[in-house]
Amino acid sequence: MATRIDLLGPPRIHVGDAEVPGPRGSKCWALLAYLVLTGRPVPRGRLMDLLFDGAEDPAAALRWSLSELRRALGDAASLSGDPLRWEPADDTVVDVEVVLGGLWSQALELPGFAGVLLEGISLRVGPSFEVWLANERRRLAAASASILHEGAHSRLARGDTAAAVRLAERLVAAAPLEERSHELLVRALVAAGDEEAAMARVDECRLLFEQELGRHPSPTLWDALRPRPFASTSRSRSELLAAIDLGAGAAYGGAYDHAIEALRRAISDDGDPDLTARALFSLGAALVHGVRGSDEEAVIVLHRSFAMATDCGARPVAARAALELGLVETLRAHYPRMEAWFAEARGLADGDERLLAWIGVYAGLGRTDQAQYPLALATLEEAEDLARSSGELRALAYAATGLGRLHLLRGDLHRARAELDLAVATVREIGWTAFLPFPRALIAEVDLLEGDRAAAEEAIEHSYALACQVGDPCWESYALRGRGLLAAARGDDAAALDLLTEAPRASRRLPDTHDWVDGYCLDALCGFAVARGLPSAQGWVDELEEFAGRRGMRELLARALLHRVALGSPAAAEAAALLIGEIDNPALRRRAEAVGVVVAA
Repeated sequence: MATRIDLLGPPRIHVGDAEVPGPRGSKCWALLAYLVLTGRPVPRGRLMDLLFDGAEDPAAALRWSLSELRRALGDAASLSGDPLRWEPADDTVVDVEVVLGGLWSQALELPGFAGVLLEGISLRVGPSFEVWLANERRRLAAASASILHEGAHSRLARGDTAAAVRLAERLVAAAPLEERSHELLVRALVAAGDEEAAMARVDECRLLFEQELGRHPSPTLWDALRPRPFASTSRSRSELLAAIDLGAGAAYGGAYDHAIEALRRAISDDGDPDLTARALFSLGAALVHGVRGSDEEAVIVLHRSFAMATDCGARPVAARAALELGLVETLRAHYPRMEAWFAEARGLADGDERLLAWIGVYAGLGRTDQAQYPLALATLEEAEDLARSSGELRALAYAATGLGRLHLLRGDLHRARAELDLAVATVREIGWTAFLPFPRALIAEVDLLEGDRAAAEEAIEHSYALACQVGDPCWESYALRGRGLLAAARGDDAAALDLLTEAPRASRRLPDTHDWVDGYCLDALCGFAVARGLPSAQGWVDELEEFAGRRGMRELLARALLHRVALGSPAAAEAAALLIGEIDNPALRRRAEAVGVVVAA
């Protein structure tokens, strides 16, 4: 019979419909959670250090815990070897694996969905495991919120507004300080025809943000009260095709306002499903790429496109809608949902090299965000090859920029510069000036690390000027970070503090920016504040750890722990060493050595 293991909420094991006795001892559950969530074989010595360091005989304590787990699990899983390998049976379901990699509809049916990892389990463990557990709880809470988000959107796309409202209400309760949660609930209430409740939600969100964050929500929240109608009159197929082609062409050329107006005219509720799905996709893509602060509306449109295209068998349209939905999840650091959408897109791509190139670009960026460097490198290199062979030069520029960023993070400045030079040359060849601030900001960082401050200043000022003209908050943040680091290198600490403080704020102006950029800028601020002994350093390090842990950004989390070590916290050193040992990044290891953290080979 099938076995279900619940690690969210009070941990339990069910075989069929019956609960069976679990293992004796809280550390058995902790051991099981660590093996499942780590996702790879773990050396027994590491497990002894993590969980049994205080035992008289750590090896014997580990063996006893494993025997208890084997007794409780029976044929549901195998635990063997050194490193210790967790191998579940085909019919064994673990709730955390569903939350992190299953369908949203499956996750919502879990008895402990949105519960706390190992709730009620009292553990006497060292600081390393406590840090790991705290951050895994944050990560799973964020994954649960992203499932509620996707579920509400999917219900809206199918016209089930009542279910969408219920899920959005649960999302707001789970993530009350996330503006996207409130915006989705407002849109769901408007779609359900309850405008009074929608207006009340906007007022409640405004008051909450004023009290808790000291600021107002962005204008996108108020925009959600005014849904934009689609066409109300029927048009011929030729007219619709012309409108779609006109809108898509305008969007490609950067004329997004014109594109969106044309595409809205091509959509009607009683139109041809195939053409409507195409128009919805083109509109959603234009909103994602061209209108800041519009991603929540875009996701609603793209979900409708995906559902309609799937129903009518329009596989290319469904594939592209899935691609754009995966991109949005990448930007939001909803990495399990990102992987799910890109898997959908790959399955529907039918060998389309251009589409596969873009899937690889965005997946590679998301995997880099999580410090999955070997996988990200392979993904981006394949995307670069596909882009080159298919002539998709924008994807080539993006893939080269992604590779440049990856090599920069790993300290391989020669390879970083080569890729970023390729990106800049490609951008200039095709006239895609709006993208130029991104690789130019990264080139400036390479220049600065190589000690060429004059070149760094020229590149970063060019990047910042372009980013401001384009109006991209993420690229403004990159450039502000670079300007701050340059000022610090020159000894102008007052200017450096102002710029590094402003850098993460720039990307927070709107709710649909790339979350990783916010964390990357916050890390630079932490590094400066810790090195200068600023009183505010501790608060910024706390913020970075919570931010990175919740999103599964492993390197940024490791950097937060290294900042803690530099601030005098010996407890953080062991946790940092453990985490950095799992990340393939020589530059990060050198950072650790600089503050006295020894990382095992």
